Amino acid sequence: MAERQIRLIVNGQQVTATVEADTTLLRFLRDTLRLTGTKEGCGQGECGACTVLVNGQAVNSCLIPAAAVDGCEVVTIEGLAQNGGLDPLQQAFIDEGAIQCGFCTPGAIMSAKALLMANPKPSEEEIREALSGNLCRCTGYQKMVRAVQLASGQLPPRELKPSSCGHSVIGHKVRRRDAVDKATGRAAYADDLFLPNMLYGMALRSAYPHALIKGIDTSAAEKVPGVVAVLTAKDVPGINRYGLVYLDQRVLADDKVRCLGDAVALVVAESERAAEEALGLIRVDYEELPGVFSAEEALKPGAPLVHEKGNLVQHTKVRKGDIAAGFSQSEVVVENIFRTQCVEHAYLEPECSVAAVDHQGNLTVWTSTQYVFRDRRQIAPVLGLPVNKVRVVQMTTGGGFGGKDDITTEILAGLAALKTGRPVKVRFTREESMRATTKRHPMVIKARLGANREGKLLALEGEVYADTGAYVSLGVYVVKKAGLHLSGPYYIPNIKVDTYTVYTNNPPSGAMRGFGVVQAPFVHESLMDLLAQKLQRDPWEIRYKNALEPGLSTGTGHVLKHGVGIKACLEEVKKYLEAHPL
Repeated sequence: MAERQIRLIVNGQQVTATVEADTTLLRFLRDTLRLTGTKEGCGQGECGACTVLVNGQAVNSCLIPAAAVDGCEVVTIEGLAQNGGLDPLQQAFIDEGAIQCGFCTPGAIMSAKALLMANPKPSEEEIREALSGNLCRCTGYQKMVRAVQLASGQLPPRELKPSSCGHSVIGHKVRRRDAVDKATGRAAYADDLFLPNMLYGMALRSAYPHALIKGIDTSAAEKVPGVVAVLTAKDVPGINRYGLVYLDQRVLADDKVRCLGDAVALVVAESERAAEEALGLIRVDYEELPGVFSAEEALKPGAPLVHEKGNLVQHTKVRKGDIAAGFSQSEVVVENIFRTQCVEHAYLEPECSVAAVDHQGNLTVWTSTQYVFRDRRQIAPVLGLPVNKVRVVQMTTGGGFGGKDDITTEILAGLAALKTGRPVKVRFTREESMRATTKRHPMVIKARLGANREGKLLALEGEVYADTGAYVSLGVYVVKKAGLHLSGPYYIPNIKVDTYTVYTNNPPSGAMRGFGVVQAPFVHESLMDLLAQKLQRDPWEIRYKNALEPGLSTGTGHVLKHGVGIKACLEEVKKYLEAHPL
């Protein structure tokens, strides 16, 4: 690869360096200068996490060759704070609470800085336009907009009424403990960790959603300069199984692949460039198998089996009252089939782990995770280590939303470190993150609701078919929750709900915000609207008439005694709608 010497100013300092022609400004800043405040969220110029200033203009540093900024002045998030004090924009982001996971924060601040340099008093529309290239999964953007307005002197600081109970938090502005670190780029995420003599691991993913592995040839990959090892299932020293509930997932696929995200081999090399080149030289002999791609399809007689024991993982039941009597007394019945899709968590930080083994054989894994102790319990048996020889450190985590409950890069990094004796970083690209991690469960829900002519609910029957993908993850609990919440915040005396957690050859489904509860309101609120239409009554009235209150029981028979706020909530909604008609 051709090299070129460049000279530029970075954060006020003269820098001279030799770069390869295809090295991006982002990789130069992070890998060479160790300015890790600039983040890589997608590598394709879509998310804005890598935004820096080049000659005062906001640019996506993942798209620009480092050679292209020869002779330019570059400012990163680390260059904003001067003389030990924060830039007013950084302070405003802190004061307005515009920082949550913080992974997108440096990029958003740099985009806003470029705007204020060109236009000191921007309108709200201009602020939103300037921030439109910066994706944020946490904040909802409103507080970011307010932060820019505050920094530009167009918004007075917000005053809050102190709590009448004398609380120190409620009713007061409380600064996040990590806000300054996140606003200045000092917060350390897993990919910001660089250990001496560190190697890089990259996984080869399955080419088919369902196939037998007849053989793997790694000989050509092993000859690539810079490649230290190419690992397959035979290199796993412990049990080649892991999972949060069932040990149904392989670290590296052995006899068969069950979805496109399955890892088949792991290349460990001196650089990601060498590892990527080697991946393209691994030859896998597959025998493609028919697959199943929906829960309903997977439950049909004779359907291809994802796992040998069958495609039905779990059948759970909710029973209350007498469902037959409830429907026989119902004068009105509404029913429908509801379908929800899989949903990507879309956290801005792709998964990353760094692992190292010390001289006593202790393994430490620094990672982006939500579940350090369960990670530890899964890593140890795979690597043939006692649990007390494994330490998992949660770095600052750039969003999770349930998606980082599961093992992603941790075991791969640990395996590579154990086999090579050197620290190893494994980080997912955005494409790999979407391909190889869990999603929200797609569900097919068949439901019917019975009531009398006054709109009083009498019976609910439902069947929930949930696609948990190739591996269970936390699916058995997620799907059970969907069934438990199918009756919603309403009193229904007679209930029959069956839920089915089903294997398919899709990517695995797991925990996601709401944890199975999100799909249920789509069903019960749609049914309430259908019932209101059929009875020609106000949808609000139907809901209020059936809303739970103290002394009534939920769909699982739990009698509520206090803290039941649904009727009060509905009353406030009605007041608002009367004052603000749609």
